[in-house]
Amino acid sequence: MTKTYKISEIALLTELPIDTLRYYEELDLLKPARNSSNYREFTETDLEWIYFIKRAKATGMPLEKIQDYSRLREQGDSTIIQRISLLVEQERILRQQITDLECHLDFILQKKHHYYEILQKNSES
Repeated sequence: MTKTYKISEIALLTELPIDTLRYYEELDLLKPARNSSNYREFTETDLEWIYFIKRAKATGMPLEKIQDYSRLREQGDSTIIQRISLLVEQERILRQQITDLECHLDFILQKKHHYYEILQKNSES
């Protein structure tokens, strides 16, 4: 028998509020089964998918793009190229952010170096 989880258990495991999980369901990102009492029943597959959503969001991927990815995922292996394309675009965005951050870090390091030089000159006088 497949292990199932209540929404409260999923919330604890994923550290996502129940309201967020319900919102993701409204967006069709999550489609948990319902039991005879109409309670949501999540599976390990759902749990893994939620972890993917969390990681994608952590990269800055907007929910709309995650929805696109989700629709493609539901269509099966015939959409792998399109899913790769979405991931490549997010990778490009992240690499640009890394470049920007490195530039900002260089600025800070140069400014620090400048101040250390001033301190050194003042201590020699």
